[in-house]
Amino acid sequence: MTNTVLPHSLVALSIKQPWAELILLGRKTIEVRNWSTDFRGLLALHTGKKPAPEAMARFPDIDASYLGGFVGVAELVNVEVFTQVSWSRLRTSHLVPGPMPGEAFGWHFRNARRLTRSISASGSLGLFPVPAGIRQSMDIS
Repeated sequence: MTNTVLPHSLVALSIKQPWAELILLGRKTIEVRNWSTDFRGLLALHTGKKPAPEAMARFPDIDASYLGGFVGVAELVNVEVFTQVSWSRLRTSHLVPGPMPGEAFGWHFRNARRLTRSISASGSLGLFPVPAGIRQSMDIS
């Protein structure tokens, strides 16, 4: 039984591996996107069907092999526009190497929690609604 009460309506964000796994491990607290959102609150984390190969090679110490489904939840607490200064200052939180990729937004997560079992499902671009049947079967470890 979960001690996290999931909202009746839950939205998700699809994130490539290994980034999703790094968020769940607490090693990455900022997800880099080229778009912003006004949404704040609990988000379901979904892994894309294709990993980010260059990032997978950078983090061989973690198991980021699960693809194509829901793996956890995290609270989205802030979204900020990166500047060159904040990009460099927050590198240990977003983990992206190299220069800032044009316009970039830092999605700040906290309190990431893994599902007891991953749930295979298709994802979508942008924020997308978690189907009610899937939401009801989510159990947070």
